[in-house]
Amino acid sequence: MKKVLLLVLSLVFVASLVEAKIVRDSIYQIPKTKIAPVIDGDQDPIWKVLDWNQQRIYTVDGAPADSGAGLAGLSKAMWDEQNLYILFYTIDDVLAPNPANPGQAWNQDAIELYFDGANDKTHVTTRGATQYQFTIPYFLLGSETGNLGYVFGSTFDTTGCEFKLKDVSDTEGFPGWMAEFKIPLGALGVDGTGAADQLVGWELQQDESDDVVAGRPSMSKWWSNSNSSWANPGIWGTAELSSREVDTVLEINKTTATITVDGDLDAAYQNANAVTMNLFRVDATSTDVADTDPLIGGFITAYPLWDAENYYLFLDVVDGIIAPNAANPGQAWNQDAVEIYFDGTNDHTQKTTRGATQYQFTIPYFLIGAESGNLGYVFGTTFDTTGCAYKLKDRDVRGNSGMLTQEGSGYNVEVKIPLAALGVDGGSIGEAGQPIGFELQLDNSSDVTVGRVGMEKWWSNSNSSWANPGIWGSAILVPKSGTKAVKGQYSSIISSYNLSQNYPNPFNPSTQITYSIPKNEKVRLAIYNVLGKQVAELVNGNKSAGTYTVDFSAENLSSGVYFYKLETGNTVLSKKMMLLK
Repeated sequence: MKKVLLLVLSLVFVASLVEAKIVRDSIYQIPKTKIAPVIDGDQDPIWKVLDWNQQRIYTVDGAPADSGAGLAGLSKAMWDEQNLYILFYTIDDVLAPNPANPGQAWNQDAIELYFDGANDKTHVTTRGATQYQFTIPYFLLGSETGNLGYVFGSTFDTTGCEFKLKDVSDTEGFPGWMAEFKIPLGALGVDGTGAADQLVGWELQQDESDDVVAGRPSMSKWWSNSNSSWANPGIWGTAELSSREVDTVLEINKTTATITVDGDLDAAYQNANAVTMNLFRVDATSTDVADTDPLIGGFITAYPLWDAENYYLFLDVVDGIIAPNAANPGQAWNQDAVEIYFDGTNDHTQKTTRGATQYQFTIPYFLIGAESGNLGYVFGTTFDTTGCAYKLKDRDVRGNSGMLTQEGSGYNVEVKIPLAALGVDGGSIGEAGQPIGFELQLDNSSDVTVGRVGMEKWWSNSNSSWANPGIWGSAILVPKSGTKAVKGQYSSIISSYNLSQNYPNPFNPSTQITYSIPKNEKVRLAIYNVLGKQVAELVNGNKSAGTYTVDFSAENLSSGVYFYKLETGNTVLSKKMMLLK
């Protein structure tokens, strides 16, 4: 039990430190899925393609963070035209009912979802027609129904709702439970057929009840530091039902930016589809712990990109204890290290040996300061390291108010590999993209007298990725001509329409356009040449009142003057900009 307590302490720290994620103007992006998950409490393959969103606040209304038994939260969300789907992982080693308040779900071990289909921040004391709270306590495990636990708000139709709770202490790696649920968008006041890029109110809360004779001793929140979310929708955060579509193959975007391999998380990685570790107990039995590291286990957030010549990967690695393994000094995989698996043909028929385009790159932390172009340790057929580059850099300490912080909290790894060396012709990748095999692994060596004490993986729960490319995950290098990324920030004081001058201007080839609207309505933003011909459409859909910034790339356009026009119900605004190549 002592190890378990230390382990959960470590994951509270992990959750507090995985903050290298690029937050797009504080709007949580919820992608659209092409595949509906099975509501069974498991991480289906479609969930693995999404990165975990961490609870960020653990001292709600001044209450102390639970560092005695541990509390951390990770969530994922996606939508389709019919439903909203959520997967929430609660890390908590003490799951104890509260007999003093048996009918109060919020005083039990529970999660709470707050959702507003209209993102209306003007309600500050009562809920509006589309503002709901769903509280799902752990004690419903095994007796789930379609009512989503306890629903607070106006009349709510539970038809089509599903949820499933599952104890995952012996399967996912850390003590706790998983909650997976499905809610019809129509019941939430959202028309799914036209919901792309729609802003919604969003908040997630964890409730913990370790003391069986008293009420809730601690909470965590995603957005607000107040315990008043149940009464004040005005303090909820904002999410966007993004137009990005996902399936079980990870899309790796093309970049037009120049990337310097220096170990820093450059702005170029903002256009990457980030992924995180999903499996924390690789090849472990029910009696094993995920990691015996007394401070933290580990966590990777990865940002992959490519251009016509190279493959880029930035890894943000959380690790509280970085200690060389003196017992196995020549075995990089038994050290604190990252392992990158890449297959230029995505050939899953290779089960026991690597094919001609299947490579493993193991980069141990002890190479920091001594990097060369060889990418650490390369396993596979003959590999040409010409043009390769990588950089390790100690990670900055990150944390939020009330959350644990620790010096030496990990390291960054940035990698550049010529696509040709990986068996990929980057210049010939068309609109269909180039499928590749892909896997990530984190090796942890906190004990200097033994070998690797823990592993985490992105896709497979097996320690055989080094020998079996057939179990690697799948990704695809996709072209991104005319890339756009819509970002938004809610403002309650916007009273008029506004279209700002693009910045920078002149530009080459990318610029940003900011606009504001004072009410919820349909918005269209498009680009035209001097002849009045439309050359790009950046926005076309319903938007809530607020200010938005749109990234526009004119990579495929020639130099000259262009116009951008904002159209709403009764308003048309336009400005000109200059592209200089």
